[in-house]
Amino acid sequence: MSVNQLRYNEIFPEEFSIRHKISNMTEKRTFHCHRQLEIVIALSDNLKCRFEDHLAHIPRYGIILLDQMNLHYMFNSDPSSPCDRYVLYFSSNYISRLSTPEVNLLECFLLSQKRKKYILPIPDGYHAAFLSLLEQMNEFQNSPDPAIPAAFGNLHTKFLLGQFLLLTNQCYCGQYGAAPTAIRSFHSDLVYQIYDFVEKYYHEELNTEDIARHFGLSKTQLYYIFKEVSGMTVSEYITEYRITRAKNLLINSTHSIELISQETGYGSLSSFSRVFKARTGCSPLQYRKKMS
Repeated sequence: MSVNQLRYNEIFPEEFSIRHKISNMTEKRTFHCHRQLEIVIALSDNLKCRFEDHLAHIPRYGIILLDQMNLHYMFNSDPSSPCDRYVLYFSSNYISRLSTPEVNLLECFLLSQKRKKYILPIPDGYHAAFLSLLEQMNEFQNSPDPAIPAAFGNLHTKFLLGQFLLLTNQCYCGQYGAAPTAIRSFHSDLVYQIYDFVEKYYHEELNTEDIARHFGLSKTQLYYIFKEVSGMTVSEYITEYRITRAKNLLINSTHSIELISQETGYGSLSSFSRVFKARTGCSPLQYRKKMS
């Protein structure tokens, strides 16, 4: 799909991006989702996030955690005052290599999706630490010193992001409770590999047997590992992922519903429509009209 066919078409680097945005208006109010993980840190008190089923206020010095399954848009609740925020986008692969069996840097994302708690107020004593890391990442990424080799700058940025996520995990668990052992284990890294696999192949015929075989697991092992970490089965995740991508296309493209069904891995329009209605309570056409 070409960029000009999309209503929402802001493009970001695949691996990592940080932007400090200060504006009276945020991006266009169009529901969308990203391929990358997204963190927004509000430095003013007028940033809101609209999800499909609710509206969330991000307080000053608050964080919102969004992954590939979150249809949303941000807006300024008081356009007379600038909306000040940092926005980070990064792939799970970019940072997961720094995780260990004891420390899962993406813990906060797994917990936020499982608990449906996406907003994290940063405790008072942590404001300076978070701001320092954001400013350093922004400088290394967007105003690099020509005297510093690019490879060193990229590596330093990755370690700064790792520190940022460690702090976020610490604050998240302090606010909402410690992570289950499964999320802290090496199984969580495997689950993110499965997420990436589904993202790569969701538009093709895909089933749990293929995934289990690819990762050298039995179907039973795959079932219990994935459900223990994510809270859903692999089949449920594939369906949710496909329906989320279909929603994004229904909102942000002019593609026919039949073409969207093909692009999201459904063998027929009837099966796509049946699953879509079961998940959303309305037909794809009704959803498109409602969200337009």
